[in-house]
Amino acid sequence: MEPKDLMQRLPEDALAAVLHRLPPHGLAAARCVCKAWHTAIDARRLLDLFPPSLAGLFINFFDLDISEFFFRPLRGTDTAVSGKLHYVPTDKSSIVDHCNGLLLLHKASYVVNPATQCWAPLPRPPPRLEHGCPWSDAALRDHCYIVFDPAVSQHYEVVRIPSLPWRTTGFELQLEWPPSSFVMHVFSSATGNWEERSFARRGDSIGTVAHLQELEKRSAVLHLSAYWRGELYVLTQFVMRISLSKNTYQAIKPPVDVGTLDRELHLGRSENGVYFASFNPQCRLRVWILNELHGETYWVLKHDNNLDHMLSHGRYDPQFQGPWIIEDINYDASHSPSPIDMKEVEDEFGWNSDNENTLDTRHGARNHYNGSISILGFHPYREVIFLNASFMRGLAYNINSSKLEDLGSIYPKDYSSMHMFIEQSFPYTPCWIGKLPGSI
Repeated sequence: MEPKDLMQRLPEDALAAVLHRLPPHGLAAARCVCKAWHTAIDARRLLDLFPPSLAGLFINFFDLDISEFFFRPLRGTDTAVSGKLHYVPTDKSSIVDHCNGLLLLHKASYVVNPATQCWAPLPRPPPRLEHGCPWSDAALRDHCYIVFDPAVSQHYEVVRIPSLPWRTTGFELQLEWPPSSFVMHVFSSATGNWEERSFARRGDSIGTVAHLQELEKRSAVLHLSAYWRGELYVLTQFVMRISLSKNTYQAIKPPVDVGTLDRELHLGRSENGVYFASFNPQCRLRVWILNELHGETYWVLKHDNNLDHMLSHGRYDPQFQGPWIIEDINYDASHSPSPIDMKEVEDEFGWNSDNENTLDTRHGARNHYNGSISILGFHPYREVIFLNASFMRGLAYNINSSKLEDLGSIYPKDYSSMHMFIEQSFPYTPCWIGKLPGSI
């Protein structure tokens, strides 16, 4: 008799006890074996027993076709997750968005789950929309975002949002933006199709097209996203909160004006909701959290600190290793891959004052940090913000304790470009749900 048949003869409680001993990736695979195992795992929410974790950060470097993966090596019995997406049939595996374990790849062509190495192709999006906005197809640029909540459904959606139009003249410059009714394309894995959906605006617009065009000239804003409690938040010149279940959206002013001295702006999800951060050339870091009371949304300043003195004490030598490592995916794609030291570490972000990687700012004369700083993202489950120092080091700053930890070299091997900078980054949280809808 086959082992699977013997397992099916077990009482349901005994079967669940056996399945619970599997690691997350094994449990996700077992969930797809048969209906009985699927029911036993879902009924007892066995996959939920594995606490949410941060596996690392995917980073898009300018002039590199493949996203790099900056990660903490294995701890104890954790399951390794690699950022190498070699199993997806594309030469350009740069990531454009991430949500709860699923990656959206270059030009919204594939959805990938690196934890299970499952992937699914997306059909070509329909032509860009003309109606819903009074501007021509040539005037619109769009950006795609993925929405996935495994606690609600195994299906995902991809939203394509037209950006601010630029080829406008005369009366069009005085029109409000965003419009009262915004038509977007939405792909659903449940249907396997793209569809046009009209989203009604709740509340006021942000301003006129002319005003927002001027803001965009003064500050290049990354099109960042965060998913929180069933709603998608997108940062452009403002924050757009989209409810896919209600077909509504809201335009929210950011806590700082886009185009001011706070050139480095970031939106993300962290421990208690949706967070917004700004970093100015004087190394002043400010962090807000979005609150809502009686239907009104507002930003609350949570942290305000100058990191100049801390940053000036750092050793930003790209050869100096730290507890995190870069996977060097682009280098390995053109060379024989080198083995990665998967050493075990005792704890993730212990924030111990004796930690050798915590920068010591208590001694020495006050210096000024002259390098560049960019925000890599928020830790989704702790109030920690990740920073990049001069494209050399990955740093983690604890908002509550004000400690700055040097995570390690973030510089990819043999990386060289006339314009070296990080285009975008995504904190990656593994999802051990099995096969993707529409996967091959």
